[in-house]
Amino acid sequence: MDYLNSILERKRADLKKILPLEGKLRASAIQRNDYAGFRTAVDLGENRLSVVPEIARVHPVLNIHEADLDLRHQYGMFIQGGAQGISIAVDPEVYGGSWDMVSTISRISTVPVMARDVFIHPAMICQAIVAGADAVNLVAAAMPEKDLEALYRMATGLGLDVMMEVHTLEELETVMDLEAEFVCINNADPHTLQANPAVTEKLVEEIPASVTVLAAGGIRTVEDARRMLDAGVNGVILQEELARMNIPQDFMEAILALRAD
Repeated sequence: MDYLNSILERKRADLKKILPLEGKLRASAIQRNDYAGFRTAVDLGENRLSVVPEIARVHPVLNIHEADLDLRHQYGMFIQGGAQGISIAVDPEVYGGSWDMVSTISRISTVPVMARDVFIHPAMICQAIVAGADAVNLVAAAMPEKDLEALYRMATGLGLDVMMEVHTLEELETVMDLEAEFVCINNADPHTLQANPAVTEKLVEEIPASVTVLAAGGIRTVEDARRMLDAGVNGVILQEELARMNIPQDFMEAILALRAD
């Protein structure tokens, strides 16, 4: 299965449904002025990592389906573990997500919330804002550079923190040309979801120190997290890694206790 192309196909179909609502969504989005600063929250300085757990009902790499997931309970565990922010995987087919999940968590969260999806149109950005997101990601592999730039300017112009998500040096060069201040290096191939932490180690060297950098994908152990810290990132997004654990707080706390040498 080609995950990215499958998601893009569905997003194009979904877009036809929400385009008639774009005017109302944009009007509501413009009214929001209560964003919590996601980028600021996940930057704890250069000698330690922040932790951003991701909430999803489906974990495709592990083939785990949590249809009866108690969102509030999981959120509570992640807060107890010391999360600096919460990511919510919105795509319904691959990750079992929904905008209701974003709304539910954003209403109760004491930390900033990111809606993590494959956004391809301004109406979808407005949808995230209306749902209560403080930040969104933009996947560089999902669209041409001119479309990526247009969405980036639009989203940041409305007050969102925008995390530019990259997998390759070419994608990184594109987002650096946009003077992005917040980047996620995703170790997982967007088409197969197979992860290689060496991707972060290679790409982070090309990023200015002023940019806040998160790493995602394949961070399964504290040693993996140490590897990301040594590479120079500011934090990690933990995805299916937490789904395997009865007490994810212990793993999160162990990562938060790491310090750069």
